[in-house]
Amino acid sequence: MNNQIMGNLLNFFAVAVVFLVILVVFFGIYSKKFKITERNASIYGLFLDLDNRSLIAIASLTINYLFLVWCSFSFTDLNIIYAAIIILLVMVSDIVLDDFKKMFIDLLLSFINLGAIKIIYIIFNYINKEAFSYILLLTLFLLILFVFLYYTYNLFRQLNNIVVNNKYLKNKKYKL
Repeated sequence: MNNQIMGNLLNFFAVAVVFLVILVVFFGIYSKKFKITERNASIYGLFLDLDNRSLIAIASLTINYLFLVWCSFSFTDLNIIYAAIIILLVMVSDIVLDDFKKMFIDLLLSFINLGAIKIIYIIFNYINKEAFSYILLLTLFLLILFVFLYYTYNLFRQLNNIVVNNKYLKNKKYKL
């Protein structure tokens, strides 16, 4: 069991490295076409002026997002180590930002995410081992799509909260 968990975590690490390489290539191509006079300069500038605490929170939330997506798409069974990783990453982002008021809500949403991963695994396991059904396959596909969109919405909501609540950016005057 422990070897399987370690193998899965190494698999996730490989997926995260591939994602990082794709992200670097994408931003490398995008930055060549980037002109400072365009309107999107203000969005780019917001991330440049973030303090270290906000950047650590964004990194934690991004790793959490990748881990949630990986758990959902790899159909791995939920265990205590995966749950601890997900909860720890969310808590790190809230602790670093000194945002203890939102920690309860973020932890509640994390438990909902854990439940979604477990439900996806149960449906996938039932389709593979018990009885194949096109209706269950369609249900699984729609559930994965919904969960992916929910993870993405939640990530963007949290990123927006970090950027909007950044004390350093509040003191700076940006021209639109």
